[in-house]
Amino acid sequence: MTRVGARWRALGSRKARRALLVLMVLAFGLRVAWVAYAGVQPRFASDPSAYLLHGETLARGDGYTNPLVDIANVARRARGEPTEPSAPASFYPPGYPVFVGGVVWVVWHSPIPDHSVVRTVGALQAVLGTLSVLLAYAIARAAFRGARVALLAAAVVAFYPNLISTTATLQLETVFVFLTLLTVLVMLPVATTDRPASGRLVAAGVLAGLVALVRPTIGLVVVALLVTLVVARAPTASLLRSVGIILVAMLLALVPWTVRNAVELDAFVPVATGIGPTLCVSRNPEATGALDTDLMYRYCQPHHDFATPQALDVATSNYGTRRAIEWVLHHPTDEVRMWATRARLAFRDDTSGLADTRETMTSGWADLVTFVSNAASFGVLAFAGVGAVVVLRGRRTRAALLVLFVALALATQPIILYGDPRYRVPAEPFFAMLAAAGLFASLSLLLTHITERSDAPARH
Repeated sequence: MTRVGARWRALGSRKARRALLVLMVLAFGLRVAWVAYAGVQPRFASDPSAYLLHGETLARGDGYTNPLVDIANVARRARGEPTEPSAPASFYPPGYPVFVGGVVWVVWHSPIPDHSVVRTVGALQAVLGTLSVLLAYAIARAAFRGARVALLAAAVVAFYPNLISTTATLQLETVFVFLTLLTVLVMLPVATTDRPASGRLVAAGVLAGLVALVRPTIGLVVVALLVTLVVARAPTASLLRSVGIILVAMLLALVPWTVRNAVELDAFVPVATGIGPTLCVSRNPEATGALDTDLMYRYCQPHHDFATPQALDVATSNYGTRRAIEWVLHHPTDEVRMWATRARLAFRDDTSGLADTRETMTSGWADLVTFVSNAASFGVLAFAGVGAVVVLRGRRTRAALLVLFVALALATQPIILYGDPRYRVPAEPFFAMLAAAGLFASLSLLLTHITERSDAPARH
């Protein structure tokens, strides 16, 4: 407790800490209230429903099995038909289903009603969303050297509509956002020190490896760290040592799951088999940049029988990856053109957290919530652009550069994949930090201009 208290006091003055605590309380209240309202059962045959099925299977002790087989077995049980044997799988990374499975197990073995699983997950995600406010404050305080910008960044994260609405869903974004912020906070000394301690590098790499089991795109943060060190002109030996140790530790952390996949799937699958068709769906003659399951079926999976569901998963991943690579190699200009299409799809709105609840709202309420969410998003993006200029034209501290390059790296995720706005959510806390810096700089400039005009002698 003494160490926790010391770290809390290190976050700034008593006044700043009180303000931060108020923001965290408000952030938690908003998230819990939204979970109580919008924590509904996910739509059938969606990623959230698959995560829930995975979690229930894990909670029963049946292992990490194929959700398609499990979904079919649900229908068979309803019809009184015999079920198919479960098959080991790795279509989704295991991290979030394990999180959901832990919550399901607790609900099943506690007085919490069994039908409250979704809201219980949401409540825990509300806690993580609140802690994300604290982490954003800590990172922004280090990056922009002061509590004012940090408190503004924390406020933006606390009240950011899509971060609030996502809390109530069985999507992995809230958990991944928290883990990404934690990873960046651990990496900050790596970015700001020419020769960081080996223990820090190993810890950062292991953490990144574990987070990759939730979503492998945490690797983009390592890329951002590398770019930060290059732009900051860190000594080459230090750069290679830091990034090398982090990458080795990250890969070693993935080894147990990769070995599990080799045993269960009889194939080399580092994390998950879902990456192949995901890459492929936006790289074919009819691609629009958006997810199209019909195109995925026609272009991104082999059309012949396989002995087991896991063999089909592996073959589909390999086939989809190969088709995506071939498309890029044979149509490089089309691929570059699709970057703009996917970016437009990803940033045209910011309401991915409303996907499972919009149908339950009245049209007026849905329109209002959609407008507020999009308006807040566009405002944050506008000031984040100003903040990026501030970072690049100012003294360019390494910590500020890391925030900028992490935001840019994570923003490429929907462009790499198929333009789903949900994939930009992990970048949003970093947009918030840049927006806070941009807004603070704009207000400072405005106040300076007003002061200069008021101090100027009157002309007659």
